[in-house]
Amino acid sequence: MEKVQSCSRKRKRGEKVFRFESFCAPRQPILFSGSFRDNVKALLDFGHQEDGVHEGMQFWSFRLELHQYPSTFVRMFIAEEAVGLSQNRQCLFCRFAGWGHHMISNKRFHFVLPFKKTKSDVESLSIELGRNRPGISSMGSKLMGSQGKHLMHGIMHSNGYGHLITVNGIEGGSDFISGHQIMDLWDRICTALHVRKVSITDSAKKGSMELRLIHGLVYGQPWFSRWDYKLSHGSYGVTPQMYQTSLEALRTLPLSILLPNFASIIAKYQTLSGLKLQTIADLTCFITELNRRLPPNTPSTFDCREIISEPTCRWSMKRVEMAAQVIVGALKKSKCRWVTRQEVRDAARAYIGDTGLLDYVLKSLGNHIVGNYVVRRMVNPITKILEYCLQDVSTVFPSLDHFGSLRFHVTRSQLKKDMMYLYNNIFGAHSTLAADGVFRAILIAARVILDAKHLVKDYKVTGGSLQDTQMKNNDQCLKVMCTIRIMNNQEKKELPPYEMFTFQLNATIGDLKRETEKKFRVIYLGLKSFTAESVAGLNAEDTDFIVGVLVELGNKVIVEGRVVNNADEIYEGGKDVDCHCGGKEEDGEVMVCCDICGIWQHARCAGIEDEEEDVPRVFLCNLCENNISALPPIQY
Repeated sequence: MEKVQSCSRKRKRGEKVFRFESFCAPRQPILFSGSFRDNVKALLDFGHQEDGVHEGMQFWSFRLELHQYPSTFVRMFIAEEAVGLSQNRQCLFCRFAGWGHHMISNKRFHFVLPFKKTKSDVESLSIELGRNRPGISSMGSKLMGSQGKHLMHGIMHSNGYGHLITVNGIEGGSDFISGHQIMDLWDRICTALHVRKVSITDSAKKGSMELRLIHGLVYGQPWFSRWDYKLSHGSYGVTPQMYQTSLEALRTLPLSILLPNFASIIAKYQTLSGLKLQTIADLTCFITELNRRLPPNTPSTFDCREIISEPTCRWSMKRVEMAAQVIVGALKKSKCRWVTRQEVRDAARAYIGDTGLLDYVLKSLGNHIVGNYVVRRMVNPITKILEYCLQDVSTVFPSLDHFGSLRFHVTRSQLKKDMMYLYNNIFGAHSTLAADGVFRAILIAARVILDAKHLVKDYKVTGGSLQDTQMKNNDQCLKVMCTIRIMNNQEKKELPPYEMFTFQLNATIGDLKRETEKKFRVIYLGLKSFTAESVAGLNAEDTDFIVGVLVELGNKVIVEGRVVNNADEIYEGGKDVDCHCGGKEEDGEVMVCCDICGIWQHARCAGIEDEEEDVPRVFLCNLCENNISALPPIQY
């Protein structure tokens, strides 16, 4: 739960405090060197264990310090979920990531940073997590979320695979923590705990604009690429190759093609840049860089016409202008000192008796230029009271560099409006461009980029997983990487990830089989009755030494066996998908099922735009419809 706390507020007895910016950095709190499951247990030892078990979940909390003054903390919860007690054992996020072939893990670990405005007691969290697990994702500022109720929500399975479900930074409603800070925290946690892979479904937005399209145009890659997330696959059959081709085509699109429709905007930024902007990537890069260079609160001129045009304004322009001048006059008397809103209001009432008008203008004046002054407004961090101050306009726009001369001509608000106008009219649903020729190609390329949303980070590649790399044997022990193959049926399934085993030099094949049974039963829900029978590719007795196996097979072995209880759910599974876009797996998009063959396909690909209104009571795929049409008519 995010909150500002005074130093006098007591924390839970014996609870440790960790720095937010260094939590799970090397040796913060310790250097984790085991497998993912061992590392999670070690981390939980440093947390405060909450009382009881709720909805099959046990909770630990960590108090993370953001700032010392004013004293600001955020509380992170880790919930250990027993999957066997859950009504939803299979994980939708695994299916969307293309991991439907994974076995269901025994445990899921939820990492949650709740919003300040939501309840952070474990009972409320457990009810919410239980309601949403495995949950269909919705998006916050930077990522999908559990209905946007958390600053961060990530899930890690006991096999070391995970999903980042929610990130809500400043734009998503966070009071203090940015999306970058949350992503840095998540990445440190994943690296420290030695996870294998983490998936993200990128539906991030900047206002009403899709960030993966804007960020792709400016930087040539998704926002999450900063943390080494790479496109795994797209929705609607989009491949990484299709994504790269479409992105490159859009980024190199000549502005000359767009000039007839957006001449004024293009000409304005062409003049401001002093350079020749040739492509749409050049234009969006310049607007983004200009926005970055402007002060965080670039003031704009106070325009009474905008104020009186608002539906809530019931005063004339003359009265609004008079109220603004009176307020500025009252602030001048304070000699650039910060004064409370009530003080300004009381001073202005000596000249204007309409308190409703004063309140309305005070609300609208913040960070606006009136005459030669900028009216600044802020909340005092100590008193939490709104205060105002005047600042000489000449001190706000120092001409320090090339951009200094531009600051009188453009504001952040104008940049945002121009960017929104370009976005809506080029890529939006109601684009003003003709839907043929090159303009149709623009919309198709944009659609491909928007459909490329499933990203994965492989922590083995970046050195995050020690359990798959520390394989050197020594004179005291043997290290073996082992996985299993279920022999109950002939259907070929992808093998689960290899796990590392450490044995004494005199260990036997029987020891290997027993330890394999034990470890994989702990990790996976459907393997509680797994019985190891043999080692693949080896004709050996249980009494033979493992050393001989390593000589013949190397450090990686496959233990074959059977599951006695076939009724147990084993795999994450997924729908039987065969869509004419090329999609063969669930991808999180809306799908419809053929009422004859039971095959699923995308609603969009079937021509169903509004899944709530347009889905017919009986739906037939094209193949079944054609087969029915080919049948001879019934003779009566």
